[in-house]
Amino acid sequence: MGLPENFKEQVLNKLSERGVSRTCEICSKNNWTLVDQATSVPITDLSGGVRLPQPHIPCVSLICNNCGNVRLLALGALGIDADKKK
Repeated sequence: MGLPENFKEQVLNKLSERGVSRTCEICSKNNWTLVDQATSVPITDLSGGVRLPQPHIPCVSLICNNCGNVRLLALGALGIDADKKK
């Protein structure tokens, strides 16, 4: 999965544009690390069967440096294409 060269900047801009709260919902701090690699969330069918290659949702991970809370945000919903370098 290739990421745009300005991945972090794109993510932060999209979150700001959409008014996403910077406050951690667990500890109320604002001290995040944005992981500079996409996280892949696998999609499985209800029967528990696994298909290979497995479909997935490309996400960005934000980790609270205070409590360890992890936020996963779907890149597609943010309008960021995880499969093309830009």
